[in-house]
Amino acid sequence: MEPVSTLLIGKGSMKLPDTSTFEPLLPQATNVRLSVAAQNSLSTHTTYELPCERERVGDPPRGLQLMDVVHRFTLRRCIASPLNESLLELAERKEQAAAECEMRLVHIPPGPGSNAGVVKTNKGGYQSYPDLFEANSPNLCGELRDLVSVALTEVVALELDARGHSTSYEGDEWLAPAPGELHEAYAWLNVNRGANWNAVHQHDVERWSAVYFVSDGEPNAPGFPCPESGHMLFRCGPKGRPAHPATDLAQPSPFSHSYMSVAPTPGSLWIFPGSVPHAVMQAVLPDGVAEAEQARISIGVNFLDAKPPPPHGIPPVDPIA
Repeated sequence: MEPVSTLLIGKGSMKLPDTSTFEPLLPQATNVRLSVAAQNSLSTHTTYELPCERERVGDPPRGLQLMDVVHRFTLRRCIASPLNESLLELAERKEQAAAECEMRLVHIPPGPGSNAGVVKTNKGGYQSYPDLFEANSPNLCGELRDLVSVALTEVVALELDARGHSTSYEGDEWLAPAPGELHEAYAWLNVNRGANWNAVHQHDVERWSAVYFVSDGEPNAPGFPCPESGHMLFRCGPKGRPAHPATDLAQPSPFSHSYMSVAPTPGSLWIFPGSVPHAVMQAVLPDGVAEAEQARISIGVNFLDAKPPPPHGIPPVDPIA
């Protein structure tokens, strides 16, 4: 079985049938105009539509395909470069301190201000305690906290505008921070080296999540055994096929699932519904290629005060002419 299939089938509550098959998904990119305020820190905002897994949402209405929307932002280079340098230094320092903690006779548990690592979906590597956005934390990453709040404000404004509510939040479905305040969130460091990976998992299914990429380690190259080496993978439902000309209904895909591969490009920020299953591939290098000197480093974020919209349905794609 291919490395991608082995990873994406998952385990435990995320496990799919062993007969599941996967094909890569290359969704169409839609560029979104940034607000004037966001242009001070962000350079692009792009959205992608991902087909939902039937295991999560059930069978859609006849002739429709349910889709989630994920958002990709890029930071302005003049902001991303110094920010990534400081985050890289923080990650390396905390990873080294965590290794020293492991060698001590007295175990130091993870907690606020601690460098001890936590184990959740990460298989190897280092994951920090999620205190990077806490005001009293010695590990506070205040600049990144501000940036992800700006980006989520763009996401929520886009969703509200699509529903005709450009200036107000309705009930508890759309929760906004108070004027002048940031979206509430917590964040943690991820440090992955060659053989480290993250199993398929979800976050809070009622809230937005995000990942910001600090370092891609040694990027993959053409001809490597696995083009998704070191990438984050969104696990999706079957890819849409052209509608049948006679029935105007979408034809079934020969694959049970699809996936979108996301390269860990430094300075890129992805915001996605926490319900979307995702994983991180290990680095698959050719024989004789040494381990990259620099790790793949990212910041994981869970938001606390904004709720993603439910998946939306689209009709089958047009017949092939």
